[in-house]
Amino acid sequence: MFLNLSNNKNLFIFSLILFSCASVKAPQGGPLDLIPPILESTTPSVLTGLQKNQKIILSFNEFIKEESLKNAIEIFPSVDEKIDYEYQGKNIVITLPSSLDKNKTYVLSLNSNFSDEQNVRLKNNIIIPLSLSNSIDSGKISGKIFGSFKQPSILLWKDKIDKDVMINQKPDYILSSSNSFNFDYLPEGAYSVLAVDLYNRRLPLNENKISFYNQKFIEVGNNSLNINFYFNNISVSDSLNIEKDSIEKTASLFGNLKGNFILPIIIELNGKEDSFESELSMNGSFRIDDVESGKYQLLGYFDRNNNKMLDTGAFDNENLSEKFFVYPDSLSLRSNWELEIQDWEIE
Repeated sequence: MFLNLSNNKNLFIFSLILFSCASVKAPQGGPLDLIPPILESTTPSVLTGLQKNQKIILSFNEFIKEESLKNAIEIFPSVDEKIDYEYQGKNIVITLPSSLDKNKTYVLSLNSNFSDEQNVRLKNNIIIPLSLSNSIDSGKISGKIFGSFKQPSILLWKDKIDKDVMINQKPDYILSSSNSFNFDYLPEGAYSVLAVDLYNRRLPLNENKISFYNQKFIEVGNNSLNINFYFNNISVSDSLNIEKDSIEKTASLFGNLKGNFILPIIIELNGKEDSFESELSMNGSFRIDDVESGKYQLLGYFDRNNNKMLDTGAFDNENLSEKFFVYPDSLSLRSNWELEIQDWEIE
């Protein structure tokens, strides 16, 4: 009997040890990390009155992937000096270049190459303003991007420059974007601007997919300036009479414009897979029939050259983007519906 009790006791101890060993195993699975790194603080906390070659510590909420830093850290306006940094897990130590101008506001930019250890990249740049003086510029440019694009960037050149100069001169500011963008901390004055989809710095600028603004230059002042860009989908037919007999289209859209405008104006309805167009009539009304049900974005543009396509400019001529305007809300069209846009007011 004693032997049996002893054996049972030993079996219990062995089971307890085995259970304890198993319990310390790391849990499997769990939710995927889909949130990009978040900047929690900087040291010093106020980035004015800085010194050349001063070190700045950027502290994040999680560990950063060291390999992602190689092409992720930029400073604008651009300087010729290489930016020195030191990786410290959740912290990145930046050494400011010695060539910074005391009279300029600079922005330290972490672009979409920057990621955490799980390879989750930034969707929009992290922008950190800094200055050797005691003030930060407050000029701002914001806007939206429409049409067909994947990963757009907005390029800014300080001052008024021509297209041929753009091709050969590095931009002063570059901002990775999504469907909207915000440039903050800009000095007042004139700028030249360009939108580029999937910007490849190794290619000549005129070989990238580009979109110009509808004005040659923009002026940044005390108030926020709003500008928009459009990228054409060159794989989509630009005909006004696209026929798709295999798809039943039973929704209709109609309405009218208010404001000062000069014909011709094309009204374009863009969905995930389809695009429909109509020309604005003399009395300012429009109608688009036989539209497949779904969600759409409505825009109009001044068709200067009557080619039934929103031209966004090119480097081989002096043309800029045609002016366009976008209806502020997305539209849901359903079979057997007629949707009316009343008094769509444009500038």
